[in-house]
Amino acid sequence: MSGPVSTDPRPFLLQGSRGALFAVYFPPAGTPHPAGDVLVVPPFAEEMNRCRAMLSLQARALAAIGIGTLIVDPYGTGDSAGEFEDGSWAIWRDDLTRALAWLRRHGQGCSSLLAVRLGALMAAELAEADGRIEHLLYWQPVLNGKQFHTQFLRIRIAAEMEQPDRIKTTNELRALSARGEAVEVSGYRIGPALSGELDRLALDDAARLGAARVDWFEVLAAADSVVPPASAKAHEAFRAAGADVHLATVVGPPFWHVHERELAPELIAATTACVQAWRCRDGAARSTTDVAEVPAASAAELPITFGCAGDLLCGILHRGRADARRGVVIVVAGGPQYRAGAHRQFVGLARRLAAQGHPVLRFDLRGMGDSSGRYVGFQQSEPDLRAAIDALLAQTPRLDEVVLLGECESASGILFYAWKDARVRGTVLVNPWVRTEEGQAQVIIKHYYLDRLRSRDFWRQVRAGRYDVKASLSSLVDVVRAYVRGRRMMAKASAGPAEQDISGLPLPVKTAAGLSRFKGKVLLMMSGRDYIAREFDEVTAASRAWDGLLADPRIVRRDIEGADHTFSKAAWKNAAAGAVVEWIGAW
Repeated sequence: MSGPVSTDPRPFLLQGSRGALFAVYFPPAGTPHPAGDVLVVPPFAEEMNRCRAMLSLQARALAAIGIGTLIVDPYGTGDSAGEFEDGSWAIWRDDLTRALAWLRRHGQGCSSLLAVRLGALMAAELAEADGRIEHLLYWQPVLNGKQFHTQFLRIRIAAEMEQPDRIKTTNELRALSARGEAVEVSGYRIGPALSGELDRLALDDAARLGAARVDWFEVLAAADSVVPPASAKAHEAFRAAGADVHLATVVGPPFWHVHERELAPELIAATTACVQAWRCRDGAARSTTDVAEVPAASAAELPITFGCAGDLLCGILHRGRADARRGVVIVVAGGPQYRAGAHRQFVGLARRLAAQGHPVLRFDLRGMGDSSGRYVGFQQSEPDLRAAIDALLAQTPRLDEVVLLGECESASGILFYAWKDARVRGTVLVNPWVRTEEGQAQVIIKHYYLDRLRSRDFWRQVRAGRYDVKASLSSLVDVVRAYVRGRRMMAKASAGPAEQDISGLPLPVKTAAGLSRFKGKVLLMMSGRDYIAREFDEVTAASRAWDGLLADPRIVRRDIEGADHTFSKAAWKNAAAGAVVEWIGAW
């Protein structure tokens, strides 16, 4: 690569065997390191969402020391073509082999892989097949695919615990796969081919690591925590067999599986220091093998970047019809998400909308996913929303109006902004976030304590002496106090005059003020089995600021019966997407 190198991430589409693969390259800043570039081998399913911000931050840290990083979404994952159900281990291995070839032709060469969780097994296979891989970086590696698959299937078992016709064992789910059926778990449909492949994966032979050096990082909860016995045993076995494996520990949260946005700065610092000390035996691996990039002009889905308050945001444009007059901006929710949405729900929704002709932009807020900057939260997302609308209109200048769509926190952030921008003519608010300590207490009393009191199992525990009545009463007192405070606050609160600055208002009142000032059309979509949705109903029923507001004929409500917060079953996801597509096309 000749000439000056831009340090801004470069998103593009790589040609895979089954369709276009989303890729983003973080080029090195300044003088490239002799070790060349790093290819990320991603984790599995929802762990991809939860790790994306960490991987982006790590890529930026490596860029600062002269190491480029390439992140590719394999087929059916992230922003790439296809459905997760149609993916397989073999297809994904081919996708990553193509990514290696791209780095060796267009980057600084590549002899190093950064593998996260289940990606450790894939990285070992890539290293075994490619003798030019010299370094493997493992973050919290999974070494046995069958055990991991079993743990993943147990998510389905736990989610259906209260259903009378539930599946009770992982063996029942494996039997479905053996009969050629896809198994749905937490929004992901695992095809029968992938199911069988996962059960056969294992890294139990040090020889498969070849001559590669392995730097293995375990994230522990505290400095005095110990490495899990299984990891310690595997490390010792690899070392005894002569593998060049080095185990290190850092303190941080388990960001790969928690439901909140968590980062592990110590892991990024330790990984960066490790890479900086590398010395390649023969220089960075290079080749003349070329892998085509998908021309932007022919892509129905185009990766773009755009500026916001000095930062660079990353998004995906779904083009729709060239003569479309109404476009959609999908705003990612808070937590450990990025623009794909939980279980790729926003990818599927955007594709359905684009198929109806509506251009759609999905993007990462500042500090989320691949976007740069500091994460500031939904209450300060106005610059991000304005920048995204500007970017959508720059790409599709014939648009007359924009619909903003957001879930949970992002729905509330939309309410704070939409009334200020005349280009916004509609909003889709999915399970809006109005949570306060007081509002949460109302939901807990109505939907938890009352249900417990009606439960036979609860009273059996009390009679058997297995219930800590004293501790429970103390907790109940705290909840009741918060409940009373909330009722008083809601009775007194009001949105105030139209010219009032709403930024300092309590959250339930601030959201009401935003909705009352927005004069466009509104779709309110609610999950049938979700505490956040129930909390919204409790708050809006109790608050003076919401009096009569939801009765306005411009506001349409749709409830998806039985659905959880993110519509994690295919039937719920399809119902929610269908409601959005129908509503946007009806006006």
